[in-house]
Amino acid sequence: MIITLLQRSGRHTVPNRPASPRELIGVGSAIAGLIAGGMLLGWFVDSKADTLPVFVLIGLAVGMITACYYAYVKFRNFMKD
Repeated sequence: MIITLLQRSGRHTVPNRPASPRELIGVGSAIAGLIAGGMLLGWFVDSKADTLPVFVLIGLAVGMITACYYAYVKFRNFMKD
């Protein structure tokens, strides 16, 4: 039971196991959410500061960097030999 809880929490790695479609959909959704969230946060700041493209672009860049790091962390367990 403890091993099952650790596997669900993501703390326990299972090497040489391919990613399931459910996990891939979850990672894709998280990546889309991080990018969209960065853009929306930037748009909100721009609407308050009246500097339209500046913070949207900064939010997009931060969202993309965060999404790349998230994908790296999630997929490195499946890439182990």
